[in-house]
Amino acid sequence: MFFKLLFFITLNFYKVFFRYKKHYRLKYLDFNSFPCNQINLKKNIENGLFRNSHFNQQINQIKIRGNKNLIISLNSLKWLFFLSAINNHNSRKSTEYLFKKLKILDDNFSLLVWRPDIAGSRLLSFCLNINYLKLTNILSDSRLITQLLVFHVLYLNICKFFIPKGLLRLRINMGIFFCSFLLRELPIVRNKVLKDIIKDLNFLFISGKKIRNSSDLLEILFFINRIMKFSTTSDFSNGLLDKKFKYFQNIICPLLKGLSFGNGLLVRSRESSGFSIYCELEKEISDADTTDFSIIKNPIGFIRIKTPKLTFFFDEKTEFKSQDAKQFMCSAFSFEMTSGGIPFMQNNNSFSCYVGKSDEILFLDNQMNTLGIDIQEKNSNEILFKSKVKEIRQYRDLRNNYIEGEKEISFNEISLSYNRKLQLSFTGKKILGKERISLNQTSKKDYFFYIPFYFHPDVEIWNSDNSGNFLLKIINNEIWRFETDKKNVFLENYKFLDPLDLEIKNGKRIILFSNFDQKEQFLNWKLYL
Repeated sequence: MFFKLLFFITLNFYKVFFRYKKHYRLKYLDFNSFPCNQINLKKNIENGLFRNSHFNQQINQIKIRGNKNLIISLNSLKWLFFLSAINNHNSRKSTEYLFKKLKILDDNFSLLVWRPDIAGSRLLSFCLNINYLKLTNILSDSRLITQLLVFHVLYLNICKFFIPKGLLRLRINMGIFFCSFLLRELPIVRNKVLKDIIKDLNFLFISGKKIRNSSDLLEILFFINRIMKFSTTSDFSNGLLDKKFKYFQNIICPLLKGLSFGNGLLVRSRESSGFSIYCELEKEISDADTTDFSIIKNPIGFIRIKTPKLTFFFDEKTEFKSQDAKQFMCSAFSFEMTSGGIPFMQNNNSFSCYVGKSDEILFLDNQMNTLGIDIQEKNSNEILFKSKVKEIRQYRDLRNNYIEGEKEISFNEISLSYNRKLQLSFTGKKILGKERISLNQTSKKDYFFYIPFYFHPDVEIWNSDNSGNFLLKIINNEIWRFETDKKNVFLENYKFLDPLDLEIKNGKRIILFSNFDQKEQFLNWKLYL
């Protein structure tokens, strides 16, 4: 009701305002989007693709023919980045068709369409892809488009009074700023909007809760780079604001370098989705022209170890976590790695992408390389799990890097202590893992813990001489061996969401498991080349 009331107040104000502003004209500027050139979604864009797809009018989503996992959420227009990058006859006709489906100027109010976060993303997408839209018939009625942009600016300016500092407010301010280049007469004080953006960045990176999602970091850098490109000297107040934006570029770029897997991918743990489809990582870092070229070794809760063979990431997030479920997995102590820049062992975390929300659509579990607990009681309801990281140590000797971590998990009067110690050789050709699980009491046989190892779908895996030994082959023809001293181990398929084409693929995972029949258990494993 609040946003509906706000919408109608803004609408009435806008009608009065526009009555005296009949001579608005759009002023065009060259905005360019740079989608990642590795994305393989172009195969889904063909003549008539959307017309034979299922359209849900209630939530403005289209399920795409040809890729059952790909869903376009129309409201935010973030799909516009992808279609503008293709920029051919089919993509332009598809864009016109999707705009007709959206019916953004309908008189009927829709909370979903005019939610501030969606409206802010829509304004950003529209402004940053304006040149592409000029090639379609969407801008044939410039007066209608001008009204749409003016209303967005007025509506979002009012919404800002009720939205605290953070990423949502930053996106809204960014949209208003870029819209100022398109509207000739609307009195948008660009310098003031820039100062508001600086306040939001200060909150996200300095005074407030530190932002942890690597895709959000890349998106923020994407927008900052375009602010630096299109602003004038007067906008930057004789260089004062310019220096502040460069300061944030120097914060973000080392973070992104520290979280980079190679091939444009970022770490993919819970709260870190690992990819931003319309941004090219290396290009955005290069465009930032930073003065700090260092790579942060412990970026926002991830320990990064670089060896000649492997790049290794360990999630050390230490905050308290609670979860209601019958299956529990805390992201802390999970790890990911690449061999020679090729994804090898990787978390499979659901993430939001601009064509839809995959975590809502695909219902993938947060599958990570750390301890999980599974309660298989048929009659039990969801259980409250609580976890807290007690200690993390990182050190080295003359031959190896070491990481040790301990966390406590409690549920149903059971307290579990999980200790993980990883030994990584300086050459990156061998990893030793020692896992210790301690319980305050033994329990029923339908309480299980498990330690999974999720391998990328490109990795071939097969059993070796016995059940505890596996051979692994990655696409550069390296042969690795995984060994464990336990018999309770099996190899199975799992569903992997590929961030490059949004296809669900079959990957392999090795799982060590046991029930709660002993107060202390040890599991040892080795991965070596």
